[in-house]
Parts: sequence; structure tokens; C-alpha cells
Amino acid sequence: MRRRLSLVALAVAGLIVIAFSIPLGILVAELARDRALAGAERDAQLLAVVTTSARGDPARINDVIGSGDLNGNKVTVVLADGRLIGAPFDIDGEDLSEVQAGATGRRDLPDGEAVYAPALDETGISVIRVFVSDETLGRGVDRAWALLGILGVALVLIAVVIASRMGRTIVTPVEELSDAAERLGAGDLTTRVDPAGPPEIREVGAEFNRLAQQVTELLQRERETAADLSHRLRTPLAALGLDIERFTKGPDREVLLDDLSELQRSVDFVIREVRRPERSETGTLTDLGAVLRERAAFWEALAEEQGRATTVETPPGGGPLVTVPRGDLEAAIDAVIGNVFAHTPEGTGYAVSCAENAGVARLLVDDAGGGFAEVDVERGRSGGGSTGLGLDIARRTAEATGGSLIVGASPLGGAQVTLELGGS
Repeated sequence: MRRRLSLVALAVAGLIVIAFSIPLGILVAELARDRALAGAERDAQLLAVVTTSARGDPARINDVIGSGDLNGNKVTVVLADGRLIGAPFDIDGEDLSEVQAGATGRRDLPDGEAVYAPALDETGISVIRVFVSDETLGRGVDRAWALLGILGVALVLIAVVIASRMGRTIVTPVEELSDAAERLGAGDLTTRVDPAGPPEIREVGAEFNRLAQQVTELLQRERETAADLSHRLRTPLAALGLDIERFTKGPDREVLLDDLSELQRSVDFVIREVRRPERSETGTLTDLGAVLRERAAFWEALAEEQGRATTVETPPGGGPLVTVPRGDLEAAIDAVIGNVFAHTPEGTGYAVSCAENAGVARLLVDDAGGGFAEVDVERGRSGGGSTGLGLDIARRTAEATGGSLIVGASPLGGAQVTLELGGS
């Protein structure tokens, strides 16, 4: 933008300089010509007076004009009897009849211009001829044109410099606003700008700061609301724990206590997450194989109860490592495995596995159910009567590492969900 403003200033200033310089240059040339001719006319009138006072005496006239060079011009006196005194010229090539009749005048000639004046004495009318060459007529014009050119270039450069400085006052605040908007969009809610520049841009900067503050406050209220709602779950969970404790000790009681403990852990995780303003654990390496085995074991108890055959395959010796915080990875794995339980009938088997290829870790969950009716994952929309948030949680976790979530058909006959996660 700043460059465009400079180019516009260059074009406008250049046109203005040209529009004024050309007429001014022509005027300078005309003034130089008029000045030279006025001097020649003055010299001609003076010589006419001298010639008249000399009464046609060639010696006296010759003493005045000498070789015929006066003030840089060639001077000739044509006496009444036709004799020439001073600078020679082709008298037959010029018609002097009007001057010999007593009239003054000018005449354009191939190499310049001649000025004529009559001189009357007892012998008749003599003609005073002053020849002004083209060089004399244009004397000083080249220098004036050069000065005008230098002045024009200087004016154009000054205009460009001023436009560039003025453009900086506009462009710099706009660039700062653009950078601030990019940082705000990347999640830096502390981003603010110092309003500067023209009044309109200062107003935009102030509105940007107000918008950033409102976004910060809205997100804070959202976090606090989610945390409060999650915290309120602790009371019924505590009551549920007391009810379970009254049960007779046995396998069922232990399963319920384990499920309650997992639910309490999930609630605590939600509270911590919504109160955390930034992902401070970005870049943490987590063993995908270890977390997958742990979460698969958690779901295995429910799978046995529902008669689901399960298969878990992880690389021997651990790994692969992924750049996902452990809590986020657990939530993503629970989301894709829980999706099988939510959308397939009891007795439907599933398989989970993970592997690494070319630096990309892949988590696969296959089931033998009816498959996906739709392959598009959209937050808040589900064709199976759920909230539609499960796969979206997994997708956002994958995309945060530069990966993706892919849904398709499974070799088991049902659906396949693939999470591609950035590795170490």
C-alpha cells in the first residue's frame, strides 16, 4: 500500500511538473528572444541617430560600427547611394524598399532575424540593419531549461518522500492491526494494539481492543460456567459413591466403584481443562501405545459385559510417541472407542491398534457394526441420537498435531476411524 501511494504521488507530481514546465520553458524561450530583439532594435535606433548626425560620411559611421560587430550582433549601414559599411550581407537577397521609404521592421532569415531602422540625412535615407543570430536569440534558454528540469525532478522527489512518510502513518498502523489480528486468531487473548495513524485507523484500533477484551471476557465466562457446572456434578457423584458403598462387597460393587472413580476423574479433568487459559503442555511427548493399552483395558470390562469381542494391537516395547498431552490423548481414545459402544448393538466386536509410518502415528478403531451413514464429522450434529461431539474431540486433537481424522469402511464390515497424529 505504501508503494502504491508513492507511485500515485510520483505520477501526480510528474504530471503537474510537466504541465507547468513545458509552458514555462516556452515562455522563457520567448522572453529570451524578445530580449535579444529589443536590444537589437535599441542598437538600430542609436545607429540611426549616429548615421543621421554623420550626414552620410562613411568615415564617421565606420568609426562607430568598426567591423560591424555590436553587442554580439552583426551591424550594417546601407547608405542612400547603396554602399555598405560594417558587416557584409547579400543585399540583393533582402527587400529594403519599405525601410528606404522610412519604415522600421523585422525579417526572419535562415540563420536568425534582422532588425531594420531608417536614417534620414541630406543624402537620402540610409538603412540600419542589425542581424541577430539564432544562437543569440536562444542565449540562456538551455540553462533555463536545465534549471527547470532539476527543479521539476526535485519537486517530484520531494512529493514522493512526503507521500511515503504519509503512507507510513497509514500503513504501519494497518500492519500492526493485521499482526495483532493474526495473534488474536492464534489464541493470544492478551493481544492489544496502540491506536495510531489517521483518526479512522485509530478508531479501528480502539474497536479492535474492545473486541479482544470482549472475546477474553466471553471465554472466561464460558470457562467459569463450564467449571461451575462440572463442579456441581461432584455432589451427586459423592452421593452416588455413598450409595454404592452400602452394597454388599462383591465384583459388581467393585465395578461400580471403578466406574465412579473414572467418572470423578473425568469431571476433575474437565474442570482443570476449562480453567486452563492456554495449552501449556504443547510439545509434550506421550506414548500412544501405553495410553491405548490403558484405555482399552478400561473399556474391556464393559465390552465383556456386552459380549463384544475385542482385539488390541500395539507395537512391542512401547511407542509410538505423539505430541499430545496425556489427558487430551485419553479423551480422544475414549471418544473413538466410546463411539463404538454408542452406535453399535451389544455383541458387536471391535479392534484397536496403533502404528507409526514415516513419522506419522496412526490409531485405528474398527468395528463390525453397520458402518457410517455419513462420513462428514461436524461438531454438534449426529445421526445416531448423540451430541455429535465425540469424533469432533478426536478430530481437534489430531489437527492440533498437524494430523487428521479419517472415517471409512472397516475390514470387519463396519466403520473404521483413523487418527493421524504428529510424532516426535
